[in-house]
Amino acid sequence: MAELFIKQAENYAEGRPCYPLELFEFIASKTPSQDLAWDVGTGNGQAAQSLAGIYKNVIATDTSPKQLSFAPKLPNITYQQIPPTMSIAELESKVASQSSVDVVTIAQAFHWFDLPNFYQQVKWVLKKSHAAWCYTVPEVNDSVDSVFKPFYGITVEPYWSPARKLVDDKYRSIHFPFEPVDGVDHTGPCQFVAEKLMDLDHYFIYLR
Repeated sequence: MAELFIKQAENYAEGRPCYPLELFEFIASKTPSQDLAWDVGTGNGQAAQSLAGIYKNVIATDTSPKQLSFAPKLPNITYQQIPPTMSIAELESKVASQSSVDVVTIAQAFHWFDLPNFYQQVKWVLKKSHAAWCYTVPEVNDSVDSVFKPFYGITVEPYWSPARKLVDDKYRSIHFPFEPVDGVDHTGPCQFVAEKLMDLDHYFIYLR
């Protein structure tokens, strides 16, 4: 589904909300080592950039070269364009070897994947840990939210892909065939809730 954001890739890079540091610290606390992270569906590399501050190396993949062109260039991040589906041989050559990745992360892209095929790939490259998350619509106050929520849920809803409903459900309905980690709600892959304040300028950019 990368083609949905190609034309506005630059605006998407500017307007996409960033993720709180405590989310990545929580993820890192569940990985015995911090040698290699694979950020799947990296888009413009927001999550990859944060992971690069913790993990020695990050492989960040996406199907869209336009999205990758707006990703931050850091010495320990390798950006790689990949096809929508990969064989194990392609996975090894383009991403990583078997049982070599400390953590696989998916930021706001889980709902686009062919999950049965993707799960096989994750199990092949992964040592142990995994993390998938999404962000939901920002909340301001009752007055603002009463205007925005009908716009989001009614006016623009017909233009979203059906897969977007998985985000609105906070990924609770996605089958996630991995062992849960200790200390979190075990209702689905979106198990850790973190809040991040957004200033007015960023809120307007998000709406744009």
